[in-house]
Amino acid sequence: MEEAPPSRQLVSWSDIPVELAGLVLGRLPAHVDRVRFAAVCPQWRVAARQGNLPPPMPMLLLPDATVYSLPGSEAFHFPACAGYTDACGTGNWLVFSGEDGCFLRDPFTNETVTVPALSRTRFQRVGDESDDAAGLSWMEMCKGKLPDAHKIVFCSPHLIAAIFNYSSVEITRIAVCQPGASSWWSVLGNGPMFVDIVFHQGKLYALGSEVTLFAVHISVDHSTGDPWVSQIQQVIGGLLSTQMIFLPDGLLILRVSYLVESHCAVLLVCREIDLRLKAGNWDSIEVLEAERSRFEVYEANFSQSHWTKVTTLGNDQVLFLCRRFCRSVNISHNEMPGDRIFFMDNDEGYYPGYSEEASSSCSVYSMRDSEVSTPLPMVSWKPGEVFATWLFP
Repeated sequence: MEEAPPSRQLVSWSDIPVELAGLVLGRLPAHVDRVRFAAVCPQWRVAARQGNLPPPMPMLLLPDATVYSLPGSEAFHFPACAGYTDACGTGNWLVFSGEDGCFLRDPFTNETVTVPALSRTRFQRVGDESDDAAGLSWMEMCKGKLPDAHKIVFCSPHLIAAIFNYSSVEITRIAVCQPGASSWWSVLGNGPMFVDIVFHQGKLYALGSEVTLFAVHISVDHSTGDPWVSQIQQVIGGLLSTQMIFLPDGLLILRVSYLVESHCAVLLVCREIDLRLKAGNWDSIEVLEAERSRFEVYEANFSQSHWTKVTTLGNDQVLFLCRRFCRSVNISHNEMPGDRIFFMDNDEGYYPGYSEEASSSCSVYSMRDSEVSTPLPMVSWKPGEVFATWLFP
C-alpha cells in the first residue's frame, strides 16, 4: 500500500528566520527585488540591517499608492499605502483620514497612531496675567475655519508637532499633541510665518519665512499630560528677505527653504526655482512648470547663532526633499552616487498656482557640478491634494 505524500504546510513571511532571510536576500539578482521583499516582510528589512548587505534603496510613493525604487525600477502597487491623504515628516508614517478622525500608519509595520481631527484645536494665550493661575486660557477653534496641516512630525511617543496653515487669514501656527489625544494645542497671537519644523536632539525647531530659526519650547500640563508651546525663541537670524522675484519675460523666481537633520546637525536647504508663468496672467498667477532649480545648503551653528554655508554633503550622503518630508540618508556608492539632493519638480506645497497643464516628477541635483538629472525619466504625476513622498524600507 502506497504511503500518502506528506502534506505541504504554508509558511508565513513572519515565520522565516532572520538568518535565512539574509541568506536568500543576498542571492537575489537585483536591488529592486530586495526592495519588493522589504516592502512586504519585516524579516527582510532586519536581515538587510544586520548583515553586510546594503539597505533597500529609498522609494518614491505616488498618490495612487504606486511605488518606484530608486535609482530606477518598474512600478509596483503597495496596498498598505492606498488611501493615504498626507505624509508625515518623520519615519515612514503616512496620514489617513477616516470618519472618526485622523491616524498615522507605518505601511511597513502597520503600526497605527491616532491624532486629533483638525477641527479639534485649542488655542493657548501665554503670559497674560488676567488669565487663569497657569497663565493660559484655552479657546476651541471655530470649525468653520479648518487649517491645513502643512507638516506633521512624529517627534516621540509623547509628542506630535505640526504646522497649521490658516490660508483664509494668511497665518501659520505651531500645534502639538500627544498620540491618541483628543485635541491639538496651539498658540494664540501674532507670530512669524513658519515654513518648516524639525525635531533635533530632543528639541523642536521651526523655520520662519525669512529663513530665521526658532527654538520651540514644549511644556507638559501635569494634570492632563498634554504638551503645549510655552515659548518660541529666535536662535539664528534670517538669510533672505524676498521669497518671490518677478521678471518681465513671464518668469517667477521662487525661493523655498527646508530643514533637514543630518549627522547630528540641522541643515538648511535653500532652493531657488524658475517658474514659467502662463502668458498674460499676471493678475491671477498660473504656473505652467518649474524650469530650473538651484540649491544652497547651510548648517545651523548654534554656538555662534548663524548659518554656515556647506559646499558638500559627503560622498555617502543624499538628501531627499519634499514639502511634507525631508531626510538625509547614508548611501552605498555601489548603489547610487552620493553628494546629491533628490526633489520633486512641481511640489504642490511650494505654490498653489500650478495650472492643470502642469505635472510633477522626481529630479536630482548634484552638489559637485550643480547639474540636474532625472532618475526616473518616464515617471510623472499631476500635483493635487494628495502629495507624493519618499519611503525608506
